[in-house]
Amino acid sequence: MELKAPTGRPITCRRSFQSGRSAARLARLLREQEVGSSNLPAPTIHSLRSISINTLKYFLALWLVFGLPTHARSQGGSPANYRVRSGDNLSLIALRFGVTVREIKQTNNLDSDLLKVGQKLRFDQPFHRTGAKDVSWNRPCRSPGEVLREFGTYKTGGVLMPRNGVEVALNAGTRVTSPAHGVVRHIGRMDGYGTIIIVEHGGGYATVFSPFEPASIEVRLNQAVLRGDPLGRTSAPEEPAERPYLHIQLRQNDKAIKPDRLLQ
Repeated sequence: MELKAPTGRPITCRRSFQSGRSAARLARLLREQEVGSSNLPAPTIHSLRSISINTLKYFLALWLVFGLPTHARSQGGSPANYRVRSGDNLSLIALRFGVTVREIKQTNNLDSDLLKVGQKLRFDQPFHRTGAKDVSWNRPCRSPGEVLREFGTYKTGGVLMPRNGVEVALNAGTRVTSPAHGVVRHIGRMDGYGTIIIVEHGGGYATVFSPFEPASIEVRLNQAVLRGDPLGRTSAPEEPAERPYLHIQLRQNDKAIKPDRLLQ
């Protein structure tokens, strides 16, 4: 089902996507405007009178996609894959991805602590031992420009809407990197936003970035990445009149929070 958002951007409603730990939960990260998890007060009858039919359809579509009850979301973790690098050892890898050395050895049938560069490892439950305070952050790009659209609420048609991320000015073709150790949980196109990438981190954190040039993407689904690893390069905005930008979302336990720590 494709509708026009109040901003004029088309949206395609999808209930879930195949990726990552808890597809239904991560699918909620796909929209900049999210009604189901918003803490904003509900619109009043008076305010609804000034909204167009398309806007009302937009509210309904978002509710259908994101208004799923908590018990309907899938639970549990999903595996991740990692390639051993020069300087790696089991203790360091276990610390970075919130697992134990014993778990790595059991999952990968390792008889010793010796690793080879390029060796493929699997984590059944990455970050299950990682707390929010254990996550260290970097900027996802060099020299981000001014903030074009702020995090928070804005008014459209007399109704307050949540903006769950920020958009910073950034030249097309700029490389975007993972801001923390993580696992790539979604790569795909979204109407109006281009190609997006979602990375799961420890401590209940996840980040969302767009738009990417598809041919430039350097990661795969369920790939474990280190802080600073390249994800891909930004593409030109879909609207020719817009300035090139990077859309950034930071989530913790499914809730959008200000991504200031990613811009410092």
